[in-house]
Amino acid sequence: MKGKLLFFAGAATGFVLGSKAGRQAYDRIAAKARIMWGDPGTQKVVSQAEGIARDAATVAQTKVSGLLDHAEASIKKEERKANHTTDADTHDT
Repeated sequence: MKGKLLFFAGAATGFVLGSKAGRQAYDRIAAKARIMWGDPGTQKVVSQAEGIARDAATVAQTKVSGLLDHAEASIKKEERKANHTTDADTHDT
């Protein structure tokens, strides 16, 4: 029990001391990130990436749509075959 109590006391102390240092480090990183995000060069790259992603999404949408149309046509063809076979079997009896 004493060991657990000491462990939790140490963890709490470490958390309090670490959180102050951690907060300062976080604030420095966040400030640098805001400066970098506001940089015109960064915004140019972000804009280019958005355009590339938009173009890629359009291409993917077109390909998927074509594949779905092809799959639908194949399913209908197989259904017609199955119906034709069933109709022929019915006429044989």
